[in-house]
Amino acid sequence: MRVIGVEIEKKRAICFALEQDSQGGYVNLTGNFSFLQIKEDQDNGEIKKFQSAINAFFDSIDPDVIAIISRQPKGRYSSSTFSFKLEGLIQCYDKVDVEFVSPRTLSAYYKKNPLLVPFENNYQENAVKLASYLLNRL
Repeated sequence: MRVIGVEIEKKRAICFALEQDSQGGYVNLTGNFSFLQIKEDQDNGEIKKFQSAINAFFDSIDPDVIAIISRQPKGRYSSSTFSFKLEGLIQCYDKVDVEFVSPRTLSAYYKKNPLLVPFENNYQENAVKLASYLLNRL
């Protein structure tokens, strides 16, 4: 099974693709892809470029599951409207339904389970946790 975990942070979407091999080991499928960023959300060219790039990444992985870490839409710690635009573009991927996992669910899961997946960059941690969670909950 192949999964992709996505964390949307400010103006970028951080993705981590993972699968489990027949021996139970984890295989990082992300390759050189680390994140996609949009600088100007009212530039149609940038929006189309983002959507094309994210769809190409998803197609290259051919995932069974794609999930996004859900963000708070209202209140003091609400996410920016910009990030919801990125979320919508990701949800437009039509080959796999995109689901949402709350940060609380991940936090509760990792209080009881260690993160066994190695990763290179600290900013990928939440996307890695989500991808690992997706593989282990199924």
